[in-house]
Amino acid sequence: MHESKLIELLKTFQKGEWRRFKEFLQSPYFNKREDLVAFYSYLMTIAPEFSAKKLRKELIYQKLYPKQPFQDKQIRYLMNYTLRAAEQFLGQEKMERLGARENYTLEALVDRKLEKHAKRYFEGSTLLHHKTHLKSSEYYYSKYKLSDIATTYFSNQDLRKDGGQLAITSSNLDHFYWFKKLKYSCGMLNRQQLFSVEYDLRFAKIIYDYLNAQDQIAEPIISIYLQIFKMLIHPEQEEHFERLRKLIPRSSEEIPNIEKQEIYHYAINYCGSQIKYNNRKEYYANECLNLYLEGIEQEFLFVDGFLSPWDFKNVVKLGFNLKRYDWTEQFIQDYHRKLALEFQKDALNYNLADLAYRKGNYGEAQYHLLLVAYSDVFYTLGAKTMLLKIYYENEEIEPLFSLIASFSIFIRRNKEISENFKETYLNFTTILHQIVRANRKKIPTIIEKINTTETLTNRSWLLKICQEI
Repeated sequence: MHESKLIELLKTFQKGEWRRFKEFLQSPYFNKREDLVAFYSYLMTIAPEFSAKKLRKELIYQKLYPKQPFQDKQIRYLMNYTLRAAEQFLGQEKMERLGARENYTLEALVDRKLEKHAKRYFEGSTLLHHKTHLKSSEYYYSKYKLSDIATTYFSNQDLRKDGGQLAITSSNLDHFYWFKKLKYSCGMLNRQQLFSVEYDLRFAKIIYDYLNAQDQIAEPIISIYLQIFKMLIHPEQEEHFERLRKLIPRSSEEIPNIEKQEIYHYAINYCGSQIKYNNRKEYYANECLNLYLEGIEQEFLFVDGFLSPWDFKNVVKLGFNLKRYDWTEQFIQDYHRKLALEFQKDALNYNLADLAYRKGNYGEAQYHLLLVAYSDVFYTLGAKTMLLKIYYENEEIEPLFSLIASFSIFIRRNKEISENFKETYLNFTTILHQIVRANRKKIPTIIEKINTTETLTNRSWLLKICQEI
């Protein structure tokens, strides 16, 4: 029972949801089984830990049916009924949160030709919609749906004049469709750059051409996704990024956090690619860092209330590359506490080790690496690579060869690491091994190999030590 779908779902409940779900179960409209309420009430007392001992079926059965012999089937029925009720509850919560119930209510009134009721409800729903300032995809769909119901309402009345309602409905449908189509198309373009996949984007380009020809687009978020689309199909034209950078703050108050997160990551990823291939590396590193900091300070880059370990690590790396060491150390100390508890210790010690290494304090770096518990495979990869570099810098050849051998075995055997990452780090260990064993005459050949190897971590460091030789 401890690993059941029901417990897995209940572990996601927030504080208020526990209370509201109990009220949901207590409503005869949704549930007529009293033992379901008693069963859920018991689960509430052992949440959120849900220890295996307190979830024993025999124990729960005895509490619910003290005078009856244990029946495993009965407990399984209760678990299944509660799971179905919890899923229905989540759907109901989502519908209420998005205001979908109002649209369904209005549609039901129109279907029944209750014109006075529908008119009053429509006016109230329209007023409520006008007060909504966050422009999400749900907002555009709800706006379209509301106008679509209004079109049916006027049709039922058999009026010659509908006040331009058909045109309004068509326009609202366009806004919803353009927003979703551009958003999906940007996602596909992004995936094409990351993975070897091809998507049919011909129709998306037709919409792009149509919107691009407009003098002005009324909906700011559509303008933003159009600009992202331009940036992705023409990455060499830097003015598209500049234009996006100006558009985002103008519409910031209208964009929900979930949309901001996606928009900012497109801009951040673009900066990342420009740092690799553009001559203005420092400019894009600063832009990238500023984008991260805006998202972190306003917390829309947070996931479930926590700063992402990857975003944290990327900010630190940008700070290091810009040589803002004092600022970066302060960021590490202040913001590692914003990570989920299981990441905090490793994030603190790994990044302090990296800082010490970059300052040439190798002993301090090794001290912090000893405190890393390797809660994540990427910390392991980074820490082992850093240790290899420290051994090399300190001319500790025997520990260096030993770590190259054990690290290579770890990479090959680890199933959590993708093939691309395995190749990236195995190429590093192989080339480092060749550098240590090579004489000066072989160094030019190794330098050529470093420059031509596509997947390789710490390329610039390998080139640096070759040039020193």
